[in-house]
Amino acid sequence: MPEQPVPGTRPHPEVPPNMGNQNKPSPARKRLSQLAVTTTLAAVGIGVVGTGAANAATPASTPISHDASASTTTTAAVKVAVTDKTATADLSGVVIDGAADVTKATVSVDWGDGTNADSVAVTAEHTLAHTSLNHTYMDNGVYKVMVTVDDGLSTTKATASQKIDVGIVAPMLKATVSTVTPTKGSPVVVSLKDSVVDKTAAAKTTISWGDKTTESVLLGDPSKVMATDPKLSHTYAAVGSYTLTVTLDDGLGNDVKTETFAVTVSVPGAVTVKRAAGNDRYDTGLIISQHQWADQGPTTPDALGRTAKAQAVVLATGNAFPDALAGVPLAKKANGPLLLTNGTAATTNPAVLAEIKRVLPTKGTTVYILGGEKAISAGIEAELKLQGYTTKRLAGEDRFGTALKIAQEGMDNPSHVIVARGDEGDSHNGFADALAAGPYAANIWGGGNSAVVLSNNKVLDPATAAYVGSKIKADQLNVAAVGGQADAAVKMLPGAVELHMDSTGKAVGNFAPAVGKDRYDTSRIVAAGFLPAGAHDKVGVATGLRFPDALTGGAYMATVGGPLLLTDPKVLPSYTLQALTGVAATTPEIDIFGGSSAVSDSVATAIAAVVKVTAIGKF
Repeated sequence: MPEQPVPGTRPHPEVPPNMGNQNKPSPARKRLSQLAVTTTLAAVGIGVVGTGAANAATPASTPISHDASASTTTTAAVKVAVTDKTATADLSGVVIDGAADVTKATVSVDWGDGTNADSVAVTAEHTLAHTSLNHTYMDNGVYKVMVTVDDGLSTTKATASQKIDVGIVAPMLKATVSTVTPTKGSPVVVSLKDSVVDKTAAAKTTISWGDKTTESVLLGDPSKVMATDPKLSHTYAAVGSYTLTVTLDDGLGNDVKTETFAVTVSVPGAVTVKRAAGNDRYDTGLIISQHQWADQGPTTPDALGRTAKAQAVVLATGNAFPDALAGVPLAKKANGPLLLTNGTAATTNPAVLAEIKRVLPTKGTTVYILGGEKAISAGIEAELKLQGYTTKRLAGEDRFGTALKIAQEGMDNPSHVIVARGDEGDSHNGFADALAAGPYAANIWGGGNSAVVLSNNKVLDPATAAYVGSKIKADQLNVAAVGGQADAAVKMLPGAVELHMDSTGKAVGNFAPAVGKDRYDTSRIVAAGFLPAGAHDKVGVATGLRFPDALTGGAYMATVGGPLLLTDPKVLPSYTLQALTGVAATTPEIDIFGGSSAVSDSVATAIAAVVKVTAIGKF
């Protein structure tokens, strides 16, 4: 919740320069003082009635200014103190222009209660006959005291006002919470019993829990709210860091009181670290699928307690990375695993075909085939059709066209799109940024069904450029670019403005960049954008130097709503360590994808040490 301005305070008005005669002024043209209107309670030293009353001043209007022959500028000012029901207005800050006709000059005080205004005489020396006035109020209430000064030299009058409370108890918010470090599933309870409002107040207390759930609103004296009132209790659905805000408004126009609490919801019990490691890239993909997806058939839990039923399978070649990069969010949207097979073979890998049969009934389901026949052979598609599956091949003329086809047809042309690099790169490793982009597209953009399209290093091919360009609109944020190359490519589009802060501190732009110092830093930046902010039920880690494990693991993270961090196979990068440290208290499970050749045992041990886990389990 954004920070609110403190009610009742405003900037001090500029004090105008001395407008005196350029020649030596006469003694009669004597300036008394020049005092800016006080705008804070502490400065005016206001008295209170009973347990206290809140008061706030408002600044004077623009002082009356005359020509250079005038020795001073006429200024209105007032400070009001209250004792019992008597108010004392201090007028010592009022200044009368030395050129004024004292027979015409008037200074009056309107006490705001409907009684006649009191006047103060102006003497020949252009001073006030007396600089304070007293007034006794008949009733408790909030009143606006107004001072008006007319020096007779102008049709414009100088005014100053101050709001005062007579006999009203100032609101006092005294909120406490049962705990600021609850575990997931444990309630947080707010207490208001020591709060104070005036007995005549129509008070309202609002509790914003900070997790986008409905606020709790309680009417009346907060100290009288029963401790068992369900509106005082809240259970957070997800681990993470939240800002709990309590606001008290007594309904009398006094300052609104606010207290905030930083609540960190942690996971109950111990954190677990697991590794999904098969004999090869295909086997690792199978282990990930078998961990998540239940056997096809009845909706009751299967023998391993799994309940998630696949409705589709996304099949990509394990020989190259481009087609599967764009397939990660498709797996989430289609509700099924992303599996890899040797696409150049005449038939599907036997174990992969067995996994498709295990999770996917033939009736009413689809196997999405990514890429043309050079990526996934015609024989593989024919075999799947023979098994009774409906197949849908999503293929373009090249990797960029295939990604575009997945976006348009597989993802049903979503309103949001993420651009990531998809070319081979200098060392056949141009895939790194897109590995992190896939789960991100499935988590936040466009409600979790964004597409991933690919750039050719720092350039978009014409068709992809036209597609991404159609999403870029003024005052909308429909496009993200992950990695420096993708960011450069999007910047070249007509009308594209990278999201940034303008000179006033306002965020402007129509595409969001996620660009780190290297692939590991970029994955850290992307992970920080996941919802809920800073906390996830699961976080994945895979090597940033090879693609297969990160693709099948990334599809898994996409469906469970967690980010995928990248690591060097032999050394845990500082950026990855930083990201893991940030979620250590709120993430119950960290999953490592790939065997020791992909993520070494020393790196896995370092990951586990971040969350104080000594043993790494099997996925």
